[in-house]
Amino acid sequence: MEEHALSVKPLRIDTTTQHPFFKMLRGAFGHKPSAPGLKEEKYMRPRKAETDKLVDKCGVLYWKWQELLEKNEDDVESERQGNKRMGRPPVPLKTLRQRAELAYTEKLAELREYEKQLGRDEIPEDDIIEKGERLREKGPGRPSISEIGRKYRHLRRKLKHMENAIAAIDDSNSPVYDGLGRPAMSSRERVQYYQRDIDAIKKEIELEMSKMSSMECTKIMLDNARIDRRDLNIRLRKEPENAEVIQDLILKVSIEIDSLHQKLEEEWRASEPVIQTPLITQVVRSQREYSPAVSELIRKLESQLIVTNPPSELTLESLEKYKAEVALANEFNGAIVSQIEALKSV
Repeated sequence: MEEHALSVKPLRIDTTTQHPFFKMLRGAFGHKPSAPGLKEEKYMRPRKAETDKLVDKCGVLYWKWQELLEKNEDDVESERQGNKRMGRPPVPLKTLRQRAELAYTEKLAELREYEKQLGRDEIPEDDIIEKGERLREKGPGRPSISEIGRKYRHLRRKLKHMENAIAAIDDSNSPVYDGLGRPAMSSRERVQYYQRDIDAIKKEIELEMSKMSSMECTKIMLDNARIDRRDLNIRLRKEPENAEVIQDLILKVSIEIDSLHQKLEEEWRASEPVIQTPLITQVVRSQREYSPAVSELIRKLESQLIVTNPPSELTLESLEKYKAEVALANEFNGAIVSQIEALKSV
């Protein structure tokens, strides 16, 4: 029997080509060559459904329209660069609003038509607007790096420059000035220059981390230790002659990562009782016997109690999300327990 055309598609598989040129590229960049006659498979995330794409686009277009409705002519004028009058005249705000409304209604109509073709129920417009608001707050693509992460990245770059300057300290100790531009610094002067930059960056990092909680500092240190281990693994592939020294460093960093991860878990457990009250998931049992109808109703209510699971990966975002889930679950479970107690008292 042939498979139906609308059946669920498997995950995308990225097959590695056997072309000699691409084989050479994979070898140059350290990729493991595939065996002759076999294709290398790489599993990727599943494709985003067309419905989800349309919902996201509708939500984003709705909030673009709302932003234009909230603006006035002065806001639009202040956003324009200077008071120049060259080029085409600016589009009036009224026209921009009409275009935004038309774009939203057309995309919403496209979504409704697609839902009708699939035979699905229409997604409520409130849900579309809510998702669009989340996308607007999040922004497209991956979240940008934090300020402290940017400083650590700058520090790693400066340390690499300083390492190169130390390695070349005897190559050109006294460079000859050729009269073009400023005189070149010697290797020792470059080392001192980078050292001053490194000290300044470290002071900025210490100042930022002094304002954070212990859990946030541990999380930042854990993230940077993982980045250091990644860089060492890359260096191990590029410098096989220094494999023994680099492997020792990788082992030390791995031990540090395990220690920081354990410390983060302990800090999270220590803060957990303060974060949230215990989750209401149990009902006090009674020795009294109830009619079959009441017992069945109580059983159905008990089956609706929500049980939340702690996050598998401890991050500040997952911790905040878990706190919100526990609060909502407690509110819902409290209402269920009240209904059960009311039935038992009848």
